[in-house]
Amino acid sequence: MLTMVSQALLYSFLLIKASVFAQEVVPWSIPDGAKPNFTEVYNDGNSITWSWQALNHSMSDLWLTSYDPTLSYAVRIASNINITEPGTLPWTITVNQTLIDIDDRFVLRFTLTGTDIYPLSPSQFPSPAFIVLKRGETLASTSVGATATVLGVESITIEIPTATAASTNITSVGAASSVPSGLLDGNSSSVSPSSSSGSGLGTGAKVGIGVGVAALVVVILGLCFVVLRLYRRLKATSNRHSQGIIPDHPEKDNMTSASSTPAVREISGLHEALGDRRHPTELGSKQESRIAELGSKHESRIVFEMPG
Repeated sequence: MLTMVSQALLYSFLLIKASVFAQEVVPWSIPDGAKPNFTEVYNDGNSITWSWQALNHSMSDLWLTSYDPTLSYAVRIASNINITEPGTLPWTITVNQTLIDIDDRFVLRFTLTGTDIYPLSPSQFPSPAFIVLKRGETLASTSVGATATVLGVESITIEIPTATAASTNITSVGAASSVPSGLLDGNSSSVSPSSSSGSGLGTGAKVGIGVGVAALVVVILGLCFVVLRLYRRLKATSNRHSQGIIPDHPEKDNMTSASSTPAVREISGLHEALGDRRHPTELGSKQESRIAELGSKHESRIVFEMPG
C-alpha cells in the first residue's frame, strides 16, 4: 500500500515539475532571460539587437506581441530565422503610440515560418516581458500599467501614478463601431478585438493550472484505488474468520440428525393366521376305553431305576 501511495506522489511531483518547466523563460540573452519580467525598459525608436541561445525549433518568424493577451497586438519583426543555433537580430523599436498609452508591456515570440501568432502558447519561446516607453520619456513620468478591453461596449481604464496615487477611469458607454484608428498605424501591425475580457492570465499560467489540476486528479484516483484494495482485503479476512465459527453446511447436519431416527415400517401380510375351521367332535365310549388302555400300557413300559 505504501508503495502505491509513493508512486502516486511521484507521478504528481513529475507533473508539477513539468508545469513549472513549461512556464520557465527560454534562454534569451537580450532581453536578459536571467532577469524577471519588466526589468528591461526601452524607448520607442531605440535600436536594439535582440539575442538568443540555440532553441529547439526550425525556421521561424520573430514577433513582437503585447503582454496582455486580450489586446491581440502583434508585429512580425523578421522571417525565416534559423534558431537551432545562437543568433542575433538588430531592430529599431517601432510601436504604435496609442498602444503604448494603453499598455506599454511587450514580449518577443518565435513561431514556425508561415504560421499565425495566435493563439499564444509556451511553445513559442516567449522572452521576458519588457517595457517600451514613448520617445524621450522615462519610467518615473509614465504610467506603470494600463488595461484595455474592446467589447461591444468600449471600456478603457488608465492608471496614472501621482503623489496621491489617484486613478483615472475613462468609459465609453456607447457601442464601439470599430477599433480606434490609432491602433491600426505602425509597421505591419495587427490589432483584433478580443471576444472576452479574460482574466489576464498568461498562456503559461493557464497551462500550469491545467497540469496541476491533472496531477491532483491522479493523486485522488491513486488514493481511491489504495482504499478500495484495503477494503477488499479486510472484507476477505472477515469472511474467512466467519467461516471458522459457523458450520459450512448446516443443512447437512439437519439431514444427518433426521436420518439417525429409525423410521417405523409396516410389513405387508395377514394380521391373523388362518386356523382349522372344523368343529370339535366328542369321543365315543369305545374310543375312550381304547385311549385309556393305551395309556396304561405306556405307563407299564416305563422302568424306574433306583440309585444303588
